[in-house]
This record gives sequence, structure tokens and C-alpha cells, in this order.
Amino acid sequence: MLTLSQRQKIKDFHKFILRWGKKRGRSFIWRSSPTPYEVLIAEIFLQRTNAAQAEKQYKKFVKKYKKFSGLNNVSVSDLNMFLLPLGLKKRVNTFKKMIRVINKKYGSNVPMNYSELVSLPGIGDYAASAILLFAGNERRGLVDANTIRIFSRLFNKKISRDDGKRSKFIRDCSNYFSSLGKKPREANWCLLDYGASIINNK
Repeated sequence: MLTLSQRQKIKDFHKFILRWGKKRGRSFIWRSSPTPYEVLIAEIFLQRTNAAQAEKQYKKFVKKYKKFSGLNNVSVSDLNMFLLPLGLKKRVNTFKKMIRVINKKYGSNVPMNYSELVSLPGIGDYAASAILLFAGNERRGLVDANTIRIFSRLFNKKISRDDGKRSKFIRDCSNYFSSLGKKPREANWCLLDYGASIINNK
């Protein structure tokens, strides 16, 4: 449980990050009208790759496949065209399995329930939380390399990426951050952009 002083520090940081984001936040196509389908596809394309590179392939993909029902008969070779340039060869078969499950079990609609999302092939805690946050505007904390790095620095703690994923402290920080203000989705986009800027400015 966070202390009062820790909560206040996150409140102050939340105000800072919104100001920072207005001037230096990034703009991506999947942020303009984030539907569950668009956010899920974006999260797949963003796994272990550069966001600008992912956006190029994402644009091509959603132009050809506008919703999950259009992916009913998609082949592995078709998916390879979009994912191989991003170095996501190992994700292709998992993506294909996910498409099959969503089309058959959920009527081509992305489920908007955490337990159902994490049961999908290739979807873990972060992607499920991101879908609920960005597409559903739910107040979900995000725990990934970005937020681990940011909250570790904010509180002057040395927490590795692996430890951070299991850290209750990082989880509490992320959840509390998302509980603040009227726009949790926008605040978390700013948070991710700030984390990316830390990497780029090392």
C-alpha cells in the first residue's frame, strides 16, 4: 500500500506528465479512435519493436483487414507479410490462433473482460490492461518496461524489468496513477511517451 507521501508524489508527477504530453506527446493512428480491435492489433504490432516502424505495418494491416471477421480465412503467409518486417516471426502462429478463437468463441468481437482477454493466445496482463484502458477507458494500471523504469526513477529505487513485473509497489504506483484525473487513457499515453523519451535520450 502506498504511503500518503508516495501518493502525493505520484499526483505531482501526474500533473507534470500531462503538461509534458501536451508539448511532446506522440501521435499514432491507433490513438485517434481506439476501438478494441484497433488497440489489440496495435499491441501485437508493438511487441518488441519500434512504434514508428509498427505504425507503418499497422496502417497497411487495418486498411486491408478492417475487423476480425475479415480475418476468418487469413493465411500464415498473409500475416507474415505484416509481422516479419517487425521481427515478429515467432508471434505469427500465436496471432493466427488468437484470430481463430475470437472469431469462433466471441463472434469476431474482442472480449472486454480481463479474464477473457488474458485467456486469448498471445495476450498477457499488459496487453489485456491496455485494451481495457485505451479502448474501454477503464482505469487500469500498466506494468511494462516503461512504467517500471519511470516509477523506479521517481522513487529512486533499483528495480529490474523482471522484478518490476512482479513488484506490488510498481503495480500500486501504476494503478494509483491511472486512478487520477478525468482522462486515464490520455494520461497513460503521455506516460508511455515519456518512458520512450527516457530511452531515446540516454
